[in-house]
Amino acid sequence: MVLETRGITKRFGSMYALQDVSLSIRSGEFHALVGENGAGKSTLIKILGGIYPAGGGEIRWRGEPAAISNPRRSMELGIRVIHQDRNLVPSFSAVENVYLGLGYEKRGLRIDWRKMRSRVSLLMDEMGIHVPLETAARDLSPSQRTQVEIIRSMMTQCGLLVLDEPTASLTAEESDQLFAVLKKVRNRGAAVLYVSHRLDEVMALSDRISILRNGRLIDTLEGELKCLSGNTVPGKTGALKNRIISLMTGDPESAGGRRVERSRPFGDCLLEISGLSSRDGLVKDVNLCLRSGEILGLFGLGGSGRTETLECIYGIREKAGGLIRLLGKNYPRPSARMSLNRGMALISEDRRGRGLIPVLSVKENTVISVLNRYSRLGYMDDRAQEQDTLKQIGALSIKTSGPLQRVEELSGGNQQKVVFAKALMSSPRVILCDDPTQAVDIKTRQEIHVLLRELAEQGSGVIFVSPDLRELLEAADTIQIISRGRSGKRFENGGIGAEEVLSLCYAD
Repeated sequence: MVLETRGITKRFGSMYALQDVSLSIRSGEFHALVGENGAGKSTLIKILGGIYPAGGGEIRWRGEPAAISNPRRSMELGIRVIHQDRNLVPSFSAVENVYLGLGYEKRGLRIDWRKMRSRVSLLMDEMGIHVPLETAARDLSPSQRTQVEIIRSMMTQCGLLVLDEPTASLTAEESDQLFAVLKKVRNRGAAVLYVSHRLDEVMALSDRISILRNGRLIDTLEGELKCLSGNTVPGKTGALKNRIISLMTGDPESAGGRRVERSRPFGDCLLEISGLSSRDGLVKDVNLCLRSGEILGLFGLGGSGRTETLECIYGIREKAGGLIRLLGKNYPRPSARMSLNRGMALISEDRRGRGLIPVLSVKENTVISVLNRYSRLGYMDDRAQEQDTLKQIGALSIKTSGPLQRVEELSGGNQQKVVFAKALMSSPRVILCDDPTQAVDIKTRQEIHVLLRELAEQGSGVIFVSPDLRELLEAADTIQIISRGRSGKRFENGGIGAEEVLSLCYAD
């Protein structure tokens, strides 16, 4: 065994994040860790990475007791962690980010950039990775950023590579590229601990799957995966998937993936876009109409401009031309504050960067966009803020110890629910959702789908962007294709298959 945890326990206040977790990882294996949001996956990863101290239990590395008191000690052992939120310096090049935490190569008193580029380039060639070395991290795609972190992990001896939701924001093609790289990581002798909510990829890749529920290790599956190996019968795959979901949720009926149907006809056009273009040229010519009661799925391949379109509509990406009509009125110069005041909210794909302030409490994040509502003669009404936050916690089933708990202590799915709580405080009529179920579990994804349907039934309109086409076909009433910054065909979501939608994307 490369790693064993024996009875690991971790508590935040009175709440247990992990209880008596005993897990083993073999050298060279691909071991998946799955569970609902709040099950304890990220907490366990942070303990292995030296970010959190364990509250009890023992960690053994290659058969010997190991005290992991900080990230440096974790790295010294040979553990490399790629967290859900990528740890790159945005202004640094790929080469500079690879060398973060490592000593720079030097020639005399000068940094030997040529030797550094050569070393990184050789390792990339060996791993089958192609990332422009001089490009700043902020200009790399999500897939390229992940690959930069993998290269950084491989620069020194790595016995265990831990990845937390590495494909959450990747397209299917980018995910396949990542999987090819991970196979080469294993060929170098490292074990891979892989956390993902995408069960199809977990079943296809894993040697073993461990399931956490409410901070406890429920089971580790192995024989079932061997029986599945090479089996193309859909029933076998479906049965195993349902069993994993049942173990994750404790509910044998919880299979997820249910289409949430609408019960009312569409109303008037709430948001009309004509000839929209952005100053940076990434949005070139987008036309669409979002109706009251409608969930409009915006789908395109990687680099299509789907995220940039939402940012341009909302006002955080500069608009160059085109018409925006919001709730019947022209909106010539959109800005984030004006959009919020005019009845539009954005759920950003960058949850921690643009959706939340992690070090603040659940209450502070929830009410931050409507603080003026609580001003009373120069004082802030804390009691009203707390009451409104408690209503949102109850309505969205946010797992938290209370309104004063810091958001960074919540699981990813519950953080995302806080993002929604903040957005809904302004009672928006138009909700722009950019990958709103990124890195959340099946149950939470279904809850978000139900929430968006309820908002549509109440007369709001929703634009839903996701790299997961199957999810769009589950959630959306209408699909709008976008390609190379231009809007393409629009069609009602009724009986169309994923293959047909993809063929339209490639045709454009």
